[in-house]
Amino acid sequence: MSPEDLNAVLAHYPAIAHPLTKPEALGNAGGHSGVSLWRYESGQGSLLVRAWPSDGIEARPLAQIHQWLALAAALDFVPMPVKDRAGRTIQQHAGRLWDLAPWMPGCAEVRRPPQRARVLAGFSALGSFHQALAGQARFGPSPGLVQRLSEIESLLLGGFDVLQQIVEAANEESPRRDALQWLELARRAAPPCARLLAQAVTVGCRLQPCLRDIRPDHLLFQGNRVTGLIDFGAMRYETVAADLARLLSEWVEDDRWARGEALAAYSSIRRLDDSEGSLIEAFDASAALLGGGHWIRWHFLEGRVFEGPDTVDRGIARGLERLRRRLAGTIH
Repeated sequence: MSPEDLNAVLAHYPAIAHPLTKPEALGNAGGHSGVSLWRYESGQGSLLVRAWPSDGIEARPLAQIHQWLALAAALDFVPMPVKDRAGRTIQQHAGRLWDLAPWMPGCAEVRRPPQRARVLAGFSALGSFHQALAGQARFGPSPGLVQRLSEIESLLLGGFDVLQQIVEAANEESPRRDALQWLELARRAAPPCARLLAQAVTVGCRLQPCLRDIRPDHLLFQGNRVTGLIDFGAMRYETVAADLARLLSEWVEDDRWARGEALAAYSSIRRLDDSEGSLIEAFDASAALLGGGHWIRWHFLEGRVFEGPDTVDRGIARGLERLRRRLAGTIH
């Protein structure tokens, strides 16, 4: 996007939100969502401009997300979208949606294993965010588990064979080798996982606005205090078990004690009911099965292009290792 596009968008906002420094282009900040980001200093502090991809989220779902964020306004680690002079939080320009929000201070926890105090603070913050949106709850089956069950059934009904043929015909040794190993293990893991999910989707559970893409790099810290929760583009109705399973798997993996402490920190803010606790296992099992397959499909079947020459290799390798651990039952 050109500087003229950025200026045209920012012209809708009050003067106090206009740049005092030249906006710094951040690309997509290392993500894969296709957004474009700029940071600059203004009269109301550091601000972040986000241009959503033209084929990404639509205006109505984005407006709903902004309304949900407003319900969490009391949480100082949630960046509240800035309103323009007409009271809107979304701009439409050059075929894209744009929004403006505070730049949240702090850095993500990158150490593995992570600092215990930060894990506890992160899960407490997630509990606070969920609790702030608890008034929006309704009941029904988990949309995420319904979708994952459908995906696994499609793999069993010929999807594995399609991927196998495409991967075998490829000439990229590194991702091809790991992809073939994933296919071998996934064929074994899919039938019991499908049975688990078929049972899980019969469970009526509390659904509410959830992040659905919470990762360790979306939690920012200063010391051991959470100062930022970022990236809300995937928010939809879901069980909180989806967010918990995602963050547990990426942050503490299979460490039983760390998982217990993390869930205790969350439950001290927002109590988990029995159905929510049991659904974490269904999300864990299906994510361990499907994660590597997504990278294989994106690369070999759809031909997607990602930043970084080894992004695909690392994605498939991580998915393969997680599936191996799942099948081996390595809980320590």
